[in-house]
Amino acid sequence: MMKQVLSIQSSVAAGFVGNTVAGPVLTALGQHPMLVDTVMLAAHPGYGKRAGGAVPDDILAAVLDGILSLTDTSGINIVTSGYLGSAAQVAGIAAFVDGWRDATGGTYILDPVLGDGGRLYVAQEIADAMMAELLPRADIITPNHYELSWLAGRDVGGQDDSARAAGDLIDRYGLKAVVTTGVTGDGRTGDLLVTADNGTRWQAAGDAGKNVAGGGDLLTALLAGMLNLGCQLPDAFKAASHTAQSIIAASPDGRDLALLESLETVRALAR
Repeated sequence: MMKQVLSIQSSVAAGFVGNTVAGPVLTALGQHPMLVDTVMLAAHPGYGKRAGGAVPDDILAAVLDGILSLTDTSGINIVTSGYLGSAAQVAGIAAFVDGWRDATGGTYILDPVLGDGGRLYVAQEIADAMMAELLPRADIITPNHYELSWLAGRDVGGQDDSARAAGDLIDRYGLKAVVTTGVTGDGRTGDLLVTADNGTRWQAAGDAGKNVAGGGDLLTALLAGMLNLGCQLPDAFKAASHTAQSIIAASPDGRDLALLESLETVRALAR
């Protein structure tokens, strides 16, 4: 059976965020992306207008329940979730994760898509529900620096302080690891891995490091795919961070990832 990753997050027709990133990345890694959309939009908000909306809560829950009851979930080794359209979607996702894990085990990666640039860009009730119900179920979380601060309940500084905040979350929620993007260290921005055994790994972005919409979704998809290929977490992180940073650096501006033209780089990871 082809290795599968179930990805629960947003979908857009134009641009590359959420499942519109996860689908091509996982396919390029030789895996079967099982995509469940939480919102359906014409384009991500960076295009200047929101056109579309959230998938109804009952439909999302029914789809996830149907995957449990109608399909063979033994091939789903990794489940990821990201941007949500409503707080009520959390219940369906939590129920799915519980049922899937009871039946087959596996790793749940939560990308807590809550905000950036010092502010929440989802409703407070979505953030609260995600923290209350999904964070305790997660094995790995992949916040950006602002999201790490929000989850930690305090302002978080650079690399060392980010490592301490990640360690606190690991202890509080029984996580295996925290991967934080957009962390500053030695005057540079990069990605930071902190594991439950107090291991840390820092991966600085190139000199052209920048923020591009969907960059965190890209890293999460790459990390999930590399873990699904059997890589150990530090190696999966290194490959995912390096590849994501190279694609971000090749992107012409902050609106869209240069994803399709970079898929050969992704394919090379699976060889």
